[in-house]
Amino acid sequence: MSIYLDEKNPSKHKPFQDASQDIVDYVRYLEVIAGKSPNTAFNYYCDLRNFSRFMKQRKGLVAEDTPTQEIDPKGLDTAFWGSVTKEDIYEYLYFLNQTCGNKKSSTARRLASLHGFYDYMVNHASRLENDPTAAVSPPKLDKVLPKYLTADQARQLLEVTRTMSEFPERDYCMAVLFLNCGMRLSELVGMNLEDIDLPGRQIRLFGKGHKERMVYLNDACIEALDLYLQKRGTVEGLSPKESAVFITRRRKERISNRRVEQLITGAMKAAGLKGFSTHKLRHTAATLMYQTGAVDVLTLKELLGHSNVGTTQIYTHLKDAQVRAAVEANPLGSAHHPKANPMTDSAAAETIQNAAQGDDESTGERAGEPLPEILPSMVDAFEKSDDDSSES
Repeated sequence: MSIYLDEKNPSKHKPFQDASQDIVDYVRYLEVIAGKSPNTAFNYYCDLRNFSRFMKQRKGLVAEDTPTQEIDPKGLDTAFWGSVTKEDIYEYLYFLNQTCGNKKSSTARRLASLHGFYDYMVNHASRLENDPTAAVSPPKLDKVLPKYLTADQARQLLEVTRTMSEFPERDYCMAVLFLNCGMRLSELVGMNLEDIDLPGRQIRLFGKGHKERMVYLNDACIEALDLYLQKRGTVEGLSPKESAVFITRRRKERISNRRVEQLITGAMKAAGLKGFSTHKLRHTAATLMYQTGAVDVLTLKELLGHSNVGTTQIYTHLKDAQVRAAVEANPLGSAHHPKANPMTDSAAAETIQNAAQGDDESTGERAGEPLPEILPSMVDAFEKSDDDSSES
């Protein structure tokens, strides 16, 4: 954990001062005016400090062989930020990719930090006239479908938390909420008793940027919460003023993000589930709800607390694959006309291509004459089918 953020009380962090004044002012703007969470502000702050170190070395303000982490990020004034060029930005992105080994998503996040900083300097603080990042686009990200547990794997996880945990009522309840409500780790840890409305079957959550939303509870959630809250009330030494829903039995205080991750990861290993993180339970909840057809994308967006429907759109690809598999599994899919010879996709595509070129006598068309408009669309369909099969 950082020296700045307190995991249990991130809003009560130490002041961000280990950077140039412009960066410090920008981070304060993010938290106070833009309403960003302390975690988001801190991540941007770290990105900009690293960029400061890179630029000091690039501009010859420190020895060329100075280790990056030993470079003091302070001491850069507004005029220096105004001297940064688009070429400097591109060189920094190249450095992140080639020297630091950053993934495309990490590089894009660091570029977003620079975009935000210069937008603040030009449009909000009016300290600069030009934005060197304006014409710099982020790297094109690879489309990766979210990894999630199947329904059977999720049941295995629930069984482990219910039977093999040192505090089964709590750990089972956390797993149930993750898998049924799709809440974020920080949202679960940050829940207070007054946020729960069992008679109304709902919970109030505070997401990124302290955005409030209501999440409704099904029977499994109601049952798990009721059992846990009863057990919580019997914990000896727990202060009646403790408002946190989920607590540690030893310290009698709000459980931390890290401790929840340890508990969930341990339960997954005990269930024989490898390669999954706590955040994958959020993906699991969203995927299972969407695949059943019970919710549409807009409803899922509200449930997950996404600010943009584009973020939620990734789950539609999962259902596309499911629909494709259902079509392939149709028992009539192997039926053939008695006069037809089974053809491979490549052979079918070749036949269509020959027909489009006027070489197939069976079309009744002479070479060079226009073919019916349906044929180009059929070629596209075959090409798309080939692309889909190669990706899967």
